[in-house]
Amino acid sequence: MILKISIIYIFHLGLSQSTHLNLNESFCLTGYMTDLQSWVTKDGQLTVNDSYTVDLSEVQNVAAIMEEYMENSGRRKHVEKIKYLSIAKSRLQRVPQIFTFRGNLQNTISETLEYVTFYGNAFGIIRETGAYESSINATNAKELSPGLASNARKHAWSFGLRNVTFRRLRQLDLRACKIDTLDAFTFKGMPSLTHLYLGENKITFIDANAFVGLSSIIHIDLSRNTYTDKNDPVKALTFESMDTFAHLNLISLDLSFTPLSTRNIPLLSRLGNKLVSLSICYTEIFKLRPKPFGSSPLKYLDISGNSDVLSDNETLKGLEDTLRVLYAHSTLLRSLHVFKGFTKLEILKVSHNEITDFPIITMETLRNLQVLDLGHNRISSWFSPVISSIPRLKLLSLEKNNLNMISDLMLSDMSNVNYLSLSRNSMICNCLSREIYEIAYQNELKTTPIQLEQMPNESTIFHVGYLEYNNLITNRKNLTSPCLKMDNEDAMANCSKGLPINTNGSYLFLDYDKDAYSCLYFHTGNKTYLSQVPTCPEDMRDMPDDLTVATKSNSMLLLILLIILPILGFIYIFRRNFRYFLITIRNSAMLSLISDKDVNYDENKLFNYDVFVSYCNEDRAWVLDHLLPHVEIDCNISVCLHERDFQVGLSILENIVSCMDRSRSIMLIISRRFLLSQWCQFEMHLAQHRLLETRREDLILILIEDIPRRLRPNTLHFLMLTKTYIVWPKEESEKKEFWKRMKRSLVTQKLKNVENHSLA
Repeated sequence: MILKISIIYIFHLGLSQSTHLNLNESFCLTGYMTDLQSWVTKDGQLTVNDSYTVDLSEVQNVAAIMEEYMENSGRRKHVEKIKYLSIAKSRLQRVPQIFTFRGNLQNTISETLEYVTFYGNAFGIIRETGAYESSINATNAKELSPGLASNARKHAWSFGLRNVTFRRLRQLDLRACKIDTLDAFTFKGMPSLTHLYLGENKITFIDANAFVGLSSIIHIDLSRNTYTDKNDPVKALTFESMDTFAHLNLISLDLSFTPLSTRNIPLLSRLGNKLVSLSICYTEIFKLRPKPFGSSPLKYLDISGNSDVLSDNETLKGLEDTLRVLYAHSTLLRSLHVFKGFTKLEILKVSHNEITDFPIITMETLRNLQVLDLGHNRISSWFSPVISSIPRLKLLSLEKNNLNMISDLMLSDMSNVNYLSLSRNSMICNCLSREIYEIAYQNELKTTPIQLEQMPNESTIFHVGYLEYNNLITNRKNLTSPCLKMDNEDAMANCSKGLPINTNGSYLFLDYDKDAYSCLYFHTGNKTYLSQVPTCPEDMRDMPDDLTVATKSNSMLLLILLIILPILGFIYIFRRNFRYFLITIRNSAMLSLISDKDVNYDENKLFNYDVFVSYCNEDRAWVLDHLLPHVEIDCNISVCLHERDFQVGLSILENIVSCMDRSRSIMLIISRRFLLSQWCQFEMHLAQHRLLETRREDLILILIEDIPRRLRPNTLHFLMLTKTYIVWPKEESEKKEFWKRMKRSLVTQKLKNVENHSLA
């Protein structure tokens, strides 16, 4: 059988200086494993071309083939050792015991091996002991002795690594091998290992001593470890000890996209005092306590995708003088105050949040910030200089915010920014809209695009921060002047008339797209492109900022505001009454849909239930734990509950009407939460409607908390004035009397209806 050897040349190993970031694959700050190094491809193919490389990827019977290769190696004078080895996608269920093979070489494989990948094998699939032993024996490789077979199940996948010393091994790739457990001392014989890649597995448990022996380790990748089954949709990664990493000298740790349970949060404070890069993006943790990262001098941190992870302003305390790059997008962040005092911060990505403004007290402390990504937030127009207080800012993204109007002040504030993103904002067309475009266009003609640069001596640790934004700069679209598209010179001259000759802004559009840079005319609502908006007359340009957009429509707008504001104020003052009025109108409309034949109040009819209970979901526990046992068991009363007795397939309205019609009496469980539920209020209106129509005393009110008069809608207030109600007592001694009164009321209703039926 022919041995497959990879023949691809590359200059060096370690960090790939020419890495091209694939944004579709690398979403977190730490990127993907193949962004970090250059000796192996994403699917486990070696990229190294020399006589020290052996590629056994997708090869079956690995042990037998390797043994044959080693035996014949003495005949190849140029083969002295094996430095790079790929055993990717070979359908292995454990690491083969091949590293002690010597053949005709001077050293064993383990003594010279420096880089090895097992990408895409199936180490998590363990056979039963007997079948496993016979399968191994069938290869004639003699990898597993009969005496060890009985203990193979627990440590089977890593058996080939045990009791072997890899003196020179620097990087070990175990990605996508379906590993579910890291046992103690798995990597004990690897004193020179610096990079360990364990991503894309199903690891749910890591032993406290799993990494013992890794005295040189600086980077561990545990990203994208997700395990699911039918009983537990997602299993979080569990560490036996919170000190699992404490004894290591880690510089970088990647936990991206690996679910972590809340009980693992203390582990983050015990990652050592050398850790500078950490990604916990999309790990399902939330609300970190103050100073959760202990004494780690973090420079590169990604906490994206974790809701409310920055809800405490003290979460990042202690990192003010070290943090360089922070990714915190999609965290439900509402304010930038948490970043006050981060003077070393260079990249801040806080897109897809709920941020509404720039606090000047925070912005002026970000002295080294180069990138501020606020895309997909709720930033609106600002009225005092803020951006200009960040002296080194080169890139500002305000894509898809609430910027309705760009003023001269805002343009001046952003004048020193090199790259600007304003796409997909719902802008109102004004005479400055064209200037926004023209300034960017004129800078296309006179500005040479620049790349963002990391601070000196900060390029030794890999992260995708600068790569991501430099790729956006490289791939941006150039603008063209709309005047160049005119048919003749006169048209071009008229088009150019009034355009700004001297511009203070130096920005280029980072994300220009014709459709994304558009605006709406206030009067007509018609959409147009910024490049097609008429230019500003000279007299309009010289006006103060607050009058720049002034037209005759402003007077009309002011008149409308003078009319609308008092109305809105009236509605706000009487908002509770107004809300109740709207609910009453809606409920009345719904009641009008119920015809007489839908609700039959014949006193001689037979009922399916003794009582229909109306309650809100927040009071469900009280109904199920307290009310139901007393009513159904102690009182022998049949109860109709919406979650149990509503008929599948009918609308909610039909079910409410039908169940009330088929119940002797109606019980309302009143609470403040009940009054906030629109369906509960409808049921209360329907109960009142039935009470008035039938003149029957079949409504029971139970208040499980006091409802002040100011919180009572008129319907409830009327019912409380005309009906006797029962209040759930706070004292335990009074609850016995409560149940007696309620039982008496329910039994009376039941007997009265039975008596009427028998007399008929």
